[in-house]
Amino acid sequence: MKTPWKRLVWAAIILVVLSKSIPYASPNASGDIQIVVQPDLSNNVSIMRNNDDASIEQPTVVSSGYRTDQRYPTDERGLLKFDLSSLPKGYQVKMAVLSLYVIGVYNWDGSSWKPVAELARRIELHAITTNWMGWSFTYWTYATFPKQEWRTPGGDFAPTTGYVKEERPETWSNWTVTEDVRGWYDGTKQNYGWLLKDAEEGARVGCRVEYMDWFYVYDISYAPRLDVTLESKPAFFLCAELIVAAVLVVIVAVITFHRKRLRSQQLTTRKNISTGSGKSYFSGNR
Repeated sequence: MKTPWKRLVWAAIILVVLSKSIPYASPNASGDIQIVVQPDLSNNVSIMRNNDDASIEQPTVVSSGYRTDQRYPTDERGLLKFDLSSLPKGYQVKMAVLSLYVIGVYNWDGSSWKPVAELARRIELHAITTNWMGWSFTYWTYATFPKQEWRTPGGDFAPTTGYVKEERPETWSNWTVTEDVRGWYDGTKQNYGWLLKDAEEGARVGCRVEYMDWFYVYDISYAPRLDVTLESKPAFFLCAELIVAAVLVVIVAVITFHRKRLRSQQLTTRKNISTGSGKSYFSGNR
């Protein structure tokens, strides 16, 4: 067997071996997997107030607008992140939704926060792009005090992942976060969690939203939650053996075609040689 054909055969053998290690789900696998993830109480939640005073109060607060007094602006941003290491491997993220339970919404009346029935505010969610440490280590200037500053005061974050337009007490606010979670699950992006901010920071009217944060009130069932739906990988991974078989068929067809071509060339060469010898014989007799 010629060297090129040996190489083709060896390549086919290696392909067969490698195909056995391709991760894929069985066609008989059960349907989607639903998983609920919740942050812990350690350093996975925080609040930043726009005066470089860290806030470790509960609940998670997002507020903005006119200064509440002569020293402190209302602007506050909430941070939280979820540990995704418990998610099983070998799947892909089909859907992910972040849900926060609204405890109360308020307007600033000039001297204190006044509860209101609802608040029409655009609360944005952004994926954070710099690692941080919550509670008393996160400041408007520092991602982790005193070692790591934000590149931009107020936090480093990506464009808006999603937003809600209305907040009402004793209801859930939901943000679709599929693309963020998919990147974190696949390992193509670093998981530093999300930052919540009011789109109208700097407005003349102070507004405040309080979200349930772990055990602040009620019970754990009202804590921040991330609902993740996992699904089996696409059909490409289900047909690895079929792909290998198809490649082998192509290789065999190429080898067969080439051998036929070689035989045809050999027959033609022999015929030409035979014909050429006859001419030489007759020429010699003359």
